[in-house]
Amino acid sequence: MPTTSTSNWSFDPLLYATLPAKVCESVIADLDLIRCIYLLILLLSVTYPLVHKLLLKSFEKYNEIKPPNKQIVVLHHAVEALVLSIAFPFFTYYMVRVNFQVHELDVVESDYRSIATFCIGFMAMYMMELASRYEEPRPIVLFHHLLACLDCFLIILSPTTVMLKTGTILVYFICFEALTFVGLFMYRIFPNSKTTPKVILAGMVIFGVTRPLQLLWVGAAIFGSWDDENMVKWQAIMQIIITGVLTVLQVWTLKIHYRTWKRCCTANIKNQHSQDDTSDLA
Repeated sequence: MPTTSTSNWSFDPLLYATLPAKVCESVIADLDLIRCIYLLILLLSVTYPLVHKLLLKSFEKYNEIKPPNKQIVVLHHAVEALVLSIAFPFFTYYMVRVNFQVHELDVVESDYRSIATFCIGFMAMYMMELASRYEEPRPIVLFHHLLACLDCFLIILSPTTVMLKTGTILVYFICFEALTFVGLFMYRIFPNSKTTPKVILAGMVIFGVTRPLQLLWVGAAIFGSWDDENMVKWQAIMQIIITGVLTVLQVWTLKIHYRTWKRCCTANIKNQHSQDDTSDLA
């Protein structure tokens, strides 16, 4: 890894730089990181009941959602939209630094530890969702979340350059689902709002555009350093396969978002006609 005292913009960290074993190991073994992750998971476990209480007091539509397991889905959409929106600017800052800027080794270590905190936090959120949505779980969501969590575990099990780079990229792109979750939340709470279908559509566009970028970014990280003697080839091939599977699953879920958007548009049209009929009678 080249070292310098300045922050030079370069594609080298993404394409060619091999992270020293010290960096990979320190990201996982750092005690401060473990403390931070513990506190983050504790904060997440408190966030769910707090948001649930807030939604019960603030939105009549939330109280009306039946059965209760459907209410849990809406709660997860609300929490995920909140967490991802807050994390996005900070996560982006560190991802740009480690992938597109050249820094001294101790700075790279610190940046990757910060990224690891976000990654574990997102995976904890996924695992909480899996644990709470045990009634009639959607198979595609179940498989997607399990695969993502297992891939994150492989980084801890084998913290090599290729695993660290590609794994963090995959987790980072979860941030771009924030607006999708906002739209799904609004669909349940504000089904007749004219803004709701617009938010759902915007979420679909951002989600759809970023999926190929995710595959391209992971591919660049792998193939750019393919000839490096420290590259673990089987891990690189595995990560390309996992990225491809996750991308296909994510693009497939756009069908679900599209159907939701169509239902929302139809409900808005019916509501508008109802209002017009009432106005004519008046």
